[in-house]
Amino acid sequence: MSGSLPGEAVGGGPERPSALGYGWVTTCSIESFVRRMQAIRLGTANDDGAQPATAIRLLHVFAVSRSIDDLLTAASTSMPASSPALPARNRLNYWDSVNMLATAALCRSAEQAAELACKQWEAEGRGAAGRGTPLTDGIVHDVACQRTAPDVAVFVRECRRAQGPVDKTLRVFTRPSSGRTNLDKALLYILLRDQGCNPEATKLLLQTLSAIDRHGSTQAADTDPAEFHDLVGALYQLSPAEQILENWVDAQLADPDQVITTRRIVARLIASETGNPDTLVEHVGARLSRHDIVEICGQLATTRPEKCDEIRRHAAARSSNDELAELVIAWHRSQILTRTTKDLLADVVAVGVGGAAGPRPRSRVADLDKVLANFNAEAECRRLLWIAAAEQVEGRSGIELAELLGRVERTSDRYRVARRTARKLTAHVLGNGADPGLFVDYVTRLRVDGRSDAVFLALKELADPSDPGSWPEGSAQVIAEIAVRLYARDAERDGWDLLERCLENEQRISHQDVAAVVARLREPDSTLPADRRLFLLRATVGRWADTHARENAVELLRENGYDAEAAEVVRSLR
Repeated sequence: MSGSLPGEAVGGGPERPSALGYGWVTTCSIESFVRRMQAIRLGTANDDGAQPATAIRLLHVFAVSRSIDDLLTAASTSMPASSPALPARNRLNYWDSVNMLATAALCRSAEQAAELACKQWEAEGRGAAGRGTPLTDGIVHDVACQRTAPDVAVFVRECRRAQGPVDKTLRVFTRPSSGRTNLDKALLYILLRDQGCNPEATKLLLQTLSAIDRHGSTQAADTDPAEFHDLVGALYQLSPAEQILENWVDAQLADPDQVITTRRIVARLIASETGNPDTLVEHVGARLSRHDIVEICGQLATTRPEKCDEIRRHAAARSSNDELAELVIAWHRSQILTRTTKDLLADVVAVGVGGAAGPRPRSRVADLDKVLANFNAEAECRRLLWIAAAEQVEGRSGIELAELLGRVERTSDRYRVARRTARKLTAHVLGNGADPGLFVDYVTRLRVDGRSDAVFLALKELADPSDPGSWPEGSAQVIAEIAVRLYARDAERDGWDLLERCLENEQRISHQDVAAVVARLREPDSTLPADRRLFLLRATVGRWADTHARENAVELLRENGYDAEAAEVVRSLR
């Protein structure tokens, strides 16, 4: 047969070797194959010249069609050159051996690839001679880095049975330079357990997490974070009924020698999470000790502050006051986290994640205050607790809010809390449709408690919200309703103050708002005397500087039959 083989122009397609004219490769001796391939490569086989591509295709056919033992014999570069069994000139050179074994490792079944690796490892003496196992390393690298996770799992299983290079395979698969994503590693973990290789699965997880600890991330520098699958999310999606990483974390933290390393690994795992649900975040916040939470959050505070916040909210949802007090004390003592102690206490008052179960009852807040004192917490923690409790408007009654404001000891703190509470109440009543009675109860209780400064802030904020977005359509009607109810509570001064502040604000109040307020004040249940109502219109709308707006108000009042009020607005101009 000449060197110009029939069918070689077809290339490496799916055809059988015989269809390509390469059938002789499957039956010839190894010595003949080596000689002929080298002759074709060098151009000495015929007059067609050197054909290196054809030599590569011949090597591919040899790799996929010959027995494993033939491949090992052809690749026996570790044998002495004087070996009588196979003269050096008749065996493959090193790079041909690497290429052939790589082809077999990738193109043959996983079982055959494992047989090849195990036998080559034995042929190289398992590296015992100090010369290493370069050809075995090449096979393992190709399988671990390029074959699918199911194939790698079978490869490991077969190597385990033959006492082959299992550890070598796992090391290559988990190292950051392997190119394997965390999804690949999660897949292999699940598949190894299914193959009965539980120790190997455990070792795989440990090596993966250790690599994260050593390198900070297993993500390559040029990998898009959105495409880099996080280990936590992958394991959850593959086995949602298990808490694989959570159980591993708990076991590691139980070992005093592994605590620092495990905390660092957990923080890096959480920092690399890209999907939901964040099961590890929830586990850290809901289950770990205060010391673990503080250390992990301290590492996330600058890199992924939003993850730190999520952990904090999960931790704040705990029901035990002892656990909450210990967490608050440890958090406040952390140099990194101390400035967010107020946020932690706000979450504690709101009962953590989403505040769905909150707010925490006043009695429970008072108990927590006592526990903080019993645990020798700094006074600052207790001060911030009552501030957080007083500012939690959602879910509180007006009377509760006024009473909680009274628990804030410092005058400066109380002023700031009253101002923030006024803003939240205004948004709650005007924007969220809360019962106007909430505001009425708050103001009347403040009057009983002698907190006129807080009453002033509340009325001023409601009549003229500092947030432009806190004045939706219908706000004037709500204010009129609150004023009517204040009059019914014998709080005439506060009701008048509120109406006056509202109606004199011509930049915010429209002529429709004026008509709506008058309509409510004229209803039978309104106790505002008629003469006071008329004086109110004369002292406010009648003094608007915008002549056009004032005339529109007069016209609309007349259209609605409120002639007396319209006359008072006009009278103020004379």
